[in-house]
Amino acid sequence: MNIYKNILEEKERLKLLKFCKTQVKDLGDNFPGLQSPPNLHKKKELKTLLSKIKLITHEYKIISCWVNKVTGEDLCWHQHPNVDLSLVYYLKNKSNMGTMFKKSDTKVTIKECPQNSLLTFDSKLIHSSPLHLPEERYSIAIDVIRK
Repeated sequence: MNIYKNILEEKERLKLLKFCKTQVKDLGDNFPGLQSPPNLHKKKELKTLLSKIKLITHEYKIISCWVNKVTGEDLCWHQHPNVDLSLVYYLKNKSNMGTMFKKSDTKVTIKECPQNSLLTFDSKLIHSSPLHLPEERYSIAIDVIRK
């Protein structure tokens, strides 16, 4: 598990945030908060972000990529068993509360992930967005497999 900070320039981050706000919608009961379809990596607006994280992802192929808008109202423990690595870019995250990981039935940890940072972790780890966020959070999730 690694955290990379200051991924985008502020102007780039704000431009990406503006685009991502147009992509999220209610995808139904199986999807917490608002999300985009999982093909965001195919959009030209993601080119800058994807090029900036190329050193991290160069050994991998992106399988899916989507934006999440959450307010901390939904707990949705899950994992991504058919991919090798998951990445979360924290596009808007003033609280610095990153992904929450389930350690056991009674223990969880929350990674501190500032706005404009990228978290990488084993896709098989059980995780969720944290509860009780003080404000809306936008993040971009990316699932990859080894080339």
